[in-house]
Order: sequence, then C-alpha cells, then structure tokens
Amino acid sequence: MTEKEYFDSQLSSKENGENFDLKALFAKYLKSWKFFLISLVIFLGLAILALQFINTSYNVSSKLLLKNETSNIDASGNNLGNNNPFSNSERVNNAIEVLTSVNLMRSVLDTLSLQSRFTVPDAFPPKEIYGSELPFKMVVDTLFPLAYETTLTIKLEGKESFSISEEFEDSLEENNTASSDYGYNTYNYGYKIEKPYGVFTLVPNENNTSKASQFIVDFRDIDEMAQDYVKKALSVYVINKDASVINIVLKEKISEKGEDIINTLVEIYGLKSYLATNALALNNVQFIDDRLNTLSRELSEVELNVAQFKTDNELASVEFDANSFAEQEIDYGRKLADSEIELKVLSAIERNLKSGDSESTINSLSVTSPNLIYLIDSYNKLLIDKKSLQRTVPENNPRMIDIKDQLEQLRRNVLGSLSTSKQSLRTIISSIKGRSDQFAEKKQRIPTMQRQLLEISREQGIKENLFLYLLQKREEAALMVGVRNDNFTIIDSAITDFESGSPSKKLFLLVAFLMGLALPIGVIHLRDMLNTKVKDKNDIEKKTGVPVIGEIAHNTSDKNLIEKGEEVSALAQSFRMMRMNLDFMLSKKKVQTVLVTSAIKGEGKTFFSSNMGVALASSSAKVLILELDKHNPELIEALGETRKEYGISNYLNQSHNTITVNDLLIPVSNNPNLFAIGLGSENIDGLESFNSNRMNILMNQLRNEFDYIIIDSAPIGKLADTLALSKYTDCCLYMVRSNHSNLEDLNVIEEVRVHKKFKNPLVVMNDVSTTK
Repeated sequence: MTEKEYFDSQLSSKENGENFDLKALFAKYLKSWKFFLISLVIFLGLAILALQFINTSYNVSSKLLLKNETSNIDASGNNLGNNNPFSNSERVNNAIEVLTSVNLMRSVLDTLSLQSRFTVPDAFPPKEIYGSELPFKMVVDTLFPLAYETTLTIKLEGKESFSISEEFEDSLEENNTASSDYGYNTYNYGYKIEKPYGVFTLVPNENNTSKASQFIVDFRDIDEMAQDYVKKALSVYVINKDASVINIVLKEKISEKGEDIINTLVEIYGLKSYLATNALALNNVQFIDDRLNTLSRELSEVELNVAQFKTDNELASVEFDANSFAEQEIDYGRKLADSEIELKVLSAIERNLKSGDSESTINSLSVTSPNLIYLIDSYNKLLIDKKSLQRTVPENNPRMIDIKDQLEQLRRNVLGSLSTSKQSLRTIISSIKGRSDQFAEKKQRIPTMQRQLLEISREQGIKENLFLYLLQKREEAALMVGVRNDNFTIIDSAITDFESGSPSKKLFLLVAFLMGLALPIGVIHLRDMLNTKVKDKNDIEKKTGVPVIGEIAHNTSDKNLIEKGEEVSALAQSFRMMRMNLDFMLSKKKVQTVLVTSAIKGEGKTFFSSNMGVALASSSAKVLILELDKHNPELIEALGETRKEYGISNYLNQSHNTITVNDLLIPVSNNPNLFAIGLGSENIDGLESFNSNRMNILMNQLRNEFDYIIIDSAPIGKLADTLALSKYTDCCLYMVRSNHSNLEDLNVIEEVRVHKKFKNPLVVMNDVSTTK
C-alpha cells in the first residue's frame, strides 16, 4: 500500500464513519451494561407496581340495525319520508343523538342503581366490585344530598339478614341528631330502608361468587355520572355510511357492568321510542275521529246539493245526455247531407230529361224512392233495347217507332216522379234542420250545466276520498296502539373485547422496557454531547482526516521510560506497534526525522519521544532525540540523564564555532544506540534560530550520523516555533491524550493537513485505557 493509498483509505473510512458506525455504537452501550440493567430493573419494577393500582378499561360494544320504517305524524307505520334521499342519514343521526343523550344515560344508571359503588375493605389495591361479585343487589329509590357525604359498611349476618353501619363527615355529623343511624342496624333482605340520606332496598343475589362478608358502599351523583359516561366513555357511530348500522362502544373497567349498561341503554331506547310512538298513535286516533265526524256532516250537505241540481235541470247524467245530443246531432247531419245529395241528383236527372237528351242512360245510385228507381230502371232498359234495334232496322220500322213512343211515355212518368220526390225531400230537409237546431241549443247548455255540476261533484269527491282515507288511517292507527314494534334490530348484544384493554399490560410493560433503555441511552448521548474531551479514536476520526497511527496504552507503573526486560509490557508493545505502523504507512518514503508535537501542554510529547526513541534504538538503529520545547524542556530528565553544559541553544548562538555536535550529545544509559541533545542554557528565539543557516547545517550533519531523529517540540497550537521546524522533518506526529485533549484542539491538526504545513501528519492516541 502506497502512502497516497493509505491516506485515501483513511479519509474514506472517516467519511463512512461519519454516516453511522453501528458496531461502535453497540460497543459504547456495552461498556455501560450495568447502567442499562439497573435502569431496566427500576422501570419494569415501577411498571409492575403501577399495574397493581391501574384498573384496565375494556371496550364493550353492541351493534344495532335501524329499520327502514320511521315514526311519523300518522303513526301508521308508513315511511312518509321514503322519497327523501336524506331520510336514511337523518334517521341514523337522530338515533345517535338520542343514544348519546345525558337523559337516556341517566335513566340507564338509575335503572341499574349504579349510584352506589361497592368495595371490599382492606383490599389492596382498592377495587370496585359489581354484579356477580356481590351477594346482594342494592335497589336505590331516592338519594338525598347527604348520601354523597355518607359511607356505609354492610356486613352479612346470615342468608336472610345483614347489618348496616353509617359514617358521616364531621361537618355533617354535628347537625345530625338521629343517633339510631350510628352503629350497626340489622335488616332483612327485601326490607325498604329509609334513612336521612336516602331510600333503598337490598335483595339477595343467588348467582354471586363473592367470598367476602363485609362491603363498603359509597354513593355518587347520578347526574355527574351520566355526563361523565356520555362525554368520556360512550361512543356511538356509524360503521358504514351506506348502511344503517350503528355501533355502540363503552369503555368500562368492569366488563359485566359495561355489558349491563349497554344492554339497558338499548332496552330503554327501544322502550322510550315505543312509548312515544304509542302516545302519538292515541293522539292520531282521537284527531282522526274528530275529522271523520266533521267530514260526515259536510259530505251529507254536498250530496243534497247534487240531487237538487239534477232535479232542477232534469238531468239524469250530464255526460250521458251530452253524448246522446252529440250522437243525434251527428245523425241528423248525416241524414241532411244524404237528402241534399239526393235532391241534387234528382235535379240533375230532371235537367237531363228536360234537355231532350234521349240517348243517355240515367244513374239511379243516389235515388232512394223505389217507384222512381223502378221507372228509371225501365227507362234505361228500353233505351238499351232501342240502341240494339237501331243496328238492324231503320228508323221507320214499326218496332222502332213503338219503342220510341214507350220511351217518351216513360220519360214523362220519370219527370213526374222526380217532381214528387223532390218535393218530399225538401220537406224532409226542412224537418231535419228544425230538429238539428233544437239539439244544438240543448248542446250549448250542456257545458254550463256540466261545469256547475262538476264543481259540486268535485267537492263531493274530495270529501268522499278524504273520508275513506281517514277511515283507513284510523284502523291502522288503532292497530298501532298497544303493539310494540321497535325501529331497530339488535345485531350483536353487548360483548366485551378483552383484547382492547386500556392501558394494555403488554404495551405498558413494553413502554417501561423502552423507557428503561431510553434513559441510559439518553444519559450516554447527553454525556457525549456535553463532553469536550477526546475520549477515543472515533472522536479523532470524526473531527479530522489525519490518520491515527496508533494508540499508546495507559502507563500503570511509576516509570516513564521503558527499560530492558519490560519488552512484553502493554506499554512496550504499544510503542513497538507504533514503530511498525510508521514503517508500514510511510514505507515508500524514507522517514528519518520525526517531529512530535501537540496542541497544549501535558499531552505526552516528551513521554512519547523518549519511549519512541527507546523502541527505535532497540532495533539496532542509531537514534537521536532533540529537546526543542523551550518552554517545558523535560526530555533529558525523562531519559534519566544529566544535562550537559551545552545544548542546541548554545550551538546555534555561538559566534566562533567552538561547540561541536559531539559536545551536545548525551548517551542514554543502557541504550548504546540512543542519544539525546538538550535545549541548552541560553535563551533562544525559536522562530529566528530554527530558520537560521546554522540550524540547517546542524540538521544535515545529524541526518548523516543518525538513522532516526526525533524532535520533541513545543505545542503547535500556541507557538510558531514548531512551524519553523517543518522543513527539517519527514513526518509530524500529533499527540492526543485520552480524556485530556480538547475536541476543539483537533482543528489544529486538521488545519495542518488542509494547508499542508507539515509532511505526512499523523495522530498518536495517548493514555488509552486497556479496560473495556
């Protein structure tokens, strides 16, 4: 792997780590497993304890199907709103409003005598009991305001009797003078108990499962209870907008109690609907009877008016007379037309005969007179014979002359008969016209009489139809009286859904479990958010792209320098691994001069430099460590050696070159390949001196004599001296100490990388704990 490939892989791993490191996250949580365990135990324990005091509420539901019929003003069972497209939704909405009314719920609670609440004394936690859990049932007749300040204790005395003790509030007890109300009083089942706080009766419950013999009774305001049930517990809604099915849901802690409430709610709803319908039907019967009496009198008067009108106008039936007059008028018109046509035909025949036309036959189709028809037929026959004879004989033939004489005689006879028939027709026409005028006059009077009679008959018909309609409705309304016909069908009676328990125990424990996990996670992340120190390698990788060359284990001994015989220690192994990593990461480039720096004081520069020198010298390499931290020169003491008279400051500030490198070298005991050079005894301007020609000569000479040169420099975050040494170094090691270095100080090494102020910058994680 080349240097560039290594640095690119480090940057890539950093970018991936910034997204999400699941393994590191679990490792962080695993370190605090005791904290997680304690939190889970506390939260689950609190949840189990809380469940003992929290009563679970269940959903008790019932389904109703509303019928198509709806009660109306006639109470006949007919749906007068069937033509209304909104009648179904209106009926459903009306039913929902009634079922969710406080008044209806109050009737339910009163019917079930739920004003009283029963508990068992000394029970932990306190729990209400109801129904089969009680050996008796309390039927409350009346409660007075004092009841809400009264607590009863009922003790069973046997199968037939019980005793009651009352306890009042102090403020009310002073005003109560009935001393007999205190202490235990014995009563038999079924006896009506009358007290200043109310009137009630206890009846035995044969199907009870209770083993207790003493019970506490508290009274509650039924109006407040009804409002609470309607507002907080009861829900009535439509399951499907296209259907008339209503779902009734009640949240109740005691399933038996919830089922009783819903079943009673439906029963009372149906009963009240029946009573309202029955009362309406009775009112309708009375109303219809009154109207029938009035219509009977009015109908008799109208019938008398019709009879009187027909008598005055001599009418049997206007319609029949009008039809008869019309038929007769048509008949006379037809006869008049036939007679006029026949008269015209006779006139035409007469004209032809008088004109001397003796060669044409006479048409007798429209002639009605039998005598005239006979004469015409005889005339036509003789004329035909004449025309036949003319073909064979001359005009002067005796036979021809005889036929002509006969034709002339028949012509005169026909003319005479025509005159008589025409006169007869004129008389008939005159008679027909007279009769037709008479019928026309009567016909003209028919519409007026018909209109007058129609007005009277219309009033008669309306009253007759109304009378019959009311008779029918009266019978229907009478049948409705006393007959209960609910406008709904119960699809499902009240049933408890035990899976709908609220709060759900499983969910409650799950939430407690999640909270038990969330608290440690939150604390850990909050601690990380508030933390300003570098804790581990991940913090470095998140803040900078400079690779981490390795981690130095925490030094558990009181020694600051690795000695012979300690090569197997964790500290020695850390430096050995550091040396190998340095060779591996920068294998393509000769690394001879290594600069060791940090952001602030106390991050282990001198400790690392001295021990890194020992680690490099142990591989037979000749190593030199330079002490160039002018503000905190501790290298020579860390190596356990004595300072010489001269150091780097003396070398750089000399004027006659009398001090040589050999005068500066300090051999490290027990390490023949390790040497050190101290800072010196003179003041030194690091920026000026490190950039001098003498410093350049010194570094070149040291490079020729030593395999590795380690520079223990000042912190880079505050001094510019260290920057002046960059041109002499092949690698810059930036020290970061766990739980000591600030996260913000990592910006310094990131700036070094971005602006390339040093060659091959690397980070060393110091003082890392070996315990996980």
